Amino acid sequence: MMNIRNLTRWQAFAGHLGFSLALGVAVFALFRFLWYPDALFTLAGAGKLMLLVVGIDVILGPSLTLFVFNPNKKSLVFDLSVIVLIQLVALGYGVWVMAQSRPVFLVGATDRFELVTANQIAPEQLVLAPNTEWQQLSWTGPILVGAVPPQDPDERLNLTMSAMQGGADVTELPRYFVPISRVVAGLVAASRPLSDFEHIAPGDVTELRAWMHARGLEESSVAVLPLKARSGTGAVLIDRKTAQPLRSVMFDGYSTLPKDDAKSKASGAEEQVPTGSHANLG
Repeated sequence: MMNIRNLTRWQAFAGHLGFSLALGVAVFALFRFLWYPDALFTLAGAGKLMLLVVGIDVILGPSLTLFVFNPNKKSLVFDLSVIVLIQLVALGYGVWVMAQSRPVFLVGATDRFELVTANQIAPEQLVLAPNTEWQQLSWTGPILVGAVPPQDPDERLNLTMSAMQGGADVTELPRYFVPISRVVAGLVAASRPLSDFEHIAPGDVTELRAWMHARGLEESSVAVLPLKARSGTGAVLIDRKTAQPLRSVMFDGYSTLPKDDAKSKASGAEEQVPTGSHANLG
């Protein structure tokens, strides 16, 4: 077993830094690939908090070790133990904060998907979910559900007014959750083809087409819906038949061509029609 008193200050720092980096990578992998896959990491605002959590973990512990390490110091083991404890407590608190804002539901509602986090749903509302699976907050990524507004006009109006004033919307109230199959028709009807976004996000569209080609997906079999999240609006690629989300992306799913561009495009199309007609008439 290695005696830490045989190490130099810089060797101790390097060893602690290596341990901290390994721990940081493990935490990052949990957040990035389980809780926040694809564009959810950015849309949910996880990037900044993740940087803060891992940054503190990687910088705090090794820096303190470099500062206090002295192989001749009688209290060396105690000092290093305290440093590791402080580091783990700080990291644990950061992970706990991230856990409170982890995605728990991906809700399809009317014309979009919304990413709902753990701290957006009140415990007293959670127990009202019609399915027992939806009465608990997931730890393994968001659960896919649909949401249907109330049929009663007064209840619907009250819900709308409450949401406009910052209260919970239908997507944050589990009592309105339904199986995704119940809302497939509406979601698919509201979706748009990927080609609609060629002039808005050409790089993303090109990359998505390559991604679909690699998986044997036909572009005609997929569509795009807006994806609303805490830090902004992105888009989600869905299966056109089932509305199952396939991948989230960063461009705004509500985006349309600017009016000037749309007019230019329409004018260009109109100018080309006579030319084509004359050519056909020969």
